[in-house]
Amino acid sequence: MQPNETYGDRTMRIHCFRYGLLAACLLASTVLAAHAEPAGAVLRDGVVVDVPGSVAYVMHPQGGIEALDLEKGTVLWRSAAAERPLALADGLLVAQAPAGGHGELRIVTLDVRRGALTAQAALPMPAGVRAEAAETVDQKFRVTASPSAQGIVLAWDSQELPSLPRRNAARPGIGAKALAAGEEPEIRSGTALFDARAGRLLSMKAKAAANVQALDASRPVMAKTLSAPTAPERLFASADRRHVLASRRVDEYTSPAPYLWTISDAATGAVLGTLRSAVSMTPFAVTGTRLIHVVPISSRHEGSKWIDQPLRLRAVDLATGQELWTREIRDTAFRGPFPL
Repeated sequence: MQPNETYGDRTMRIHCFRYGLLAACLLASTVLAAHAEPAGAVLRDGVVVDVPGSVAYVMHPQGGIEALDLEKGTVLWRSAAAERPLALADGLLVAQAPAGGHGELRIVTLDVRRGALTAQAALPMPAGVRAEAAETVDQKFRVTASPSAQGIVLAWDSQELPSLPRRNAARPGIGAKALAAGEEPEIRSGTALFDARAGRLLSMKAKAAANVQALDASRPVMAKTLSAPTAPERLFASADRRHVLASRRVDEYTSPAPYLWTISDAATGAVLGTLRSAVSMTPFAVTGTRLIHVVPISSRHEGSKWIDQPLRLRAVDLATGQELWTREIRDTAFRGPFPL
């Protein structure tokens, strides 16, 4: 396919002519066209959206995975067999399950219709690494999945968190001298190949540098930037690359919603709708006339109280700008309490 057939070169040209950014946008359209369409749109870590099927797979705040109807925001099913949705492949949801007893990375597949467990496998981790779905006081563990002709390529990395020097100094591999010298904690990584149907998970033997390269290459692009950072109107591609979000600041930063979003069809350039937002952009997808996007954690002051808003998935009617539904999703960042 040509770039304008799939990724909307026309839309980018329209915006770029307006602000003199034609060269940058043509380059962006070429870059987008060079990438295959992802299997499922990854809006953020732990949020996979099946746009054609109108379903989102998210991490539930209390654990497990929920399948949400994108039209109504209702729960289609919930499974405790897995924690983090990773990718869609052949009618299956590939997901990370709770870590094994020795910290193993456990990968499972769930039937997308009912959430039933269909296959599972475990991959041993190096000493000191636990494949937890959420960040802990000591460690951040990440894993991504990329469907390929050979199977599901998994890429993982584990990073020690240096927030507690006295605690870390006593841990193997992180000495007090290293911390005092300002050395960065080691990042360990690896890749594996998962057969979603048979439930086989095999480590891919490679040098450390190659592992890191594969990890970077396999990370889903959640929001592709299509304009220069200094452009008066920033352009972003949707997670499935079929729509463009044009973001412009139209009010002071102190305003509750200083940004104006304009959502366009990437293939035709047709404007689907506009809405005001508190942030310049968030990862998004469009299904029908609905904008599906992630709302980050926030706090605002109302009278004498602070109102805290959790991490959420939200649907907005592009024709009216009205919120249709919102669902809290799990925040995997560790925010305390910290031991003394």
